[in-house]
Amino acid sequence: MRAKVILMVLALMGMSHAEEDDSVVRFTNGDQLTGRLMSMAADRLVWKSVILKEPWEFELAHVLELGMPAKMGVEAAPEGEHEVVLEMRNKDTIKGRLVGLTDDEITLDTWYAGKLVVRRVNVNEVKINRTSEILYRGPTSLEGWHTDEGERGWEFKAGGLQSKGATGISREIDFTDECKVAFDASWRGGFRPRLVIFSEDAEAENPQGGFELVFQANTVHVKRGGANAWLGHSTNAGILREQESARIEIRASLKSGKILMYVDGRLIEMWEDADVKSLKSGKGFHIIAQDNNPMRISNIVVSEWDGYVDEVPRRRNDFRIQRFQGDFQMEMEPEEEEEVKPEPEEGRMILVNGDSIQGEVLGIEGEMIKVKTSLSEVSFPVHRLKNIVLKKADMEDAKLYKGDVRATLSDGTRLVFRLDAVKDGKLVGFSQQFGTAEFSQDAFRRIEFNIHTTKLDDLRKKDGW
Repeated sequence: MRAKVILMVLALMGMSHAEEDDSVVRFTNGDQLTGRLMSMAADRLVWKSVILKEPWEFELAHVLELGMPAKMGVEAAPEGEHEVVLEMRNKDTIKGRLVGLTDDEITLDTWYAGKLVVRRVNVNEVKINRTSEILYRGPTSLEGWHTDEGERGWEFKAGGLQSKGATGISREIDFTDECKVAFDASWRGGFRPRLVIFSEDAEAENPQGGFELVFQANTVHVKRGGANAWLGHSTNAGILREQESARIEIRASLKSGKILMYVDGRLIEMWEDADVKSLKSGKGFHIIAQDNNPMRISNIVVSEWDGYVDEVPRRRNDFRIQRFQGDFQMEMEPEEEEEVKPEPEEGRMILVNGDSIQGEVLGIEGEMIKVKTSLSEVSFPVHRLKNIVLKKADMEDAKLYKGDVRATLSDGTRLVFRLDAVKDGKLVGFSQQFGTAEFSQDAFRRIEFNIHTTKLDDLRKKDGW
């Protein structure tokens, strides 16, 4: 294969030009090449790299995946007060603003493809989130970031921040008093960073103030930045030991003192600083590698949070460790029965305050939804709902098409479609779920090719960075 020969030569050259790298292409033989995407068609792409004399053309039949920094910034956040998340039968996740709902179709207004009309028979679940103001989204380069050891500490490569040793990287962010910090993390040999938010100095090597989360492979501790005493107990985050990548989200409040941690969408633990009013805070955000094992951070989104806590962590026979200035105290928490939440009845929708309503959706107008109940017709903002329970329907099996790709967008939207064309900065694709659509190329951060070739599944699981 032409690509394989080229890449073998490049590996022998041992050249490094990370300053030009903003994307990476991985091939079906296991090779990869960093550089820049120049153009793409339905069957090939053109790739530019400083270690190639000229742009090179590769057939998509030999490409495993393409990773690139999506160019969705703060200004491109979805409009409106709510965001609908459609969980599809084929495991896709489609996000947008709800603008239409019938027994047959769900219409979303999206920032990446305009209006998408999704067939009801392909939808498993409809979830609703209230949108938040985006305070930071990135990274797209090292601009605005401070590294403790300059170029020797961290580098920006293929759309992410990569550690090169036990050192930190930081920046200023205009945090609100209550906010969410979410990011994709991948690592080798254990996940052991220190994460500091609300620090007083964004360029300090030993940040003071704010909250500091200390990850030790499978346990997580929380304390005030620069302090010795831990807040409450540590938590056992075994999921971080069992895998080498995760989507991590931290929610923190300078009003209530609550700090919550989610891993892959699951609430792991909640801590609380009972004396949060005395906490010193600022705009510093720090990611500090505690050892030389490589770590990669990407797709960082910092947004406002309303401070609302709608669930508590589920624990069962967890060992808990509390540490105070070098002393250890270990205890066993009593066994707790895991709460089993009943499935919502057909036609019953759950409100954000825990109440529920049963009825038929009559229509959507702007940010308002009209529901017909047994008593009367009522209208209220869509963002007050947590879900919409659809009427039962005979679900449709997903069809497989030659040329199908699996795409991940910067907001977490994940969908499969047949790539038919690339023109004028748009990817044109077809899916039985929403028909033909045109997607902004700048919205994508990962595109996987040859997704129905099962012999590539093991290689695809390795993220190649």
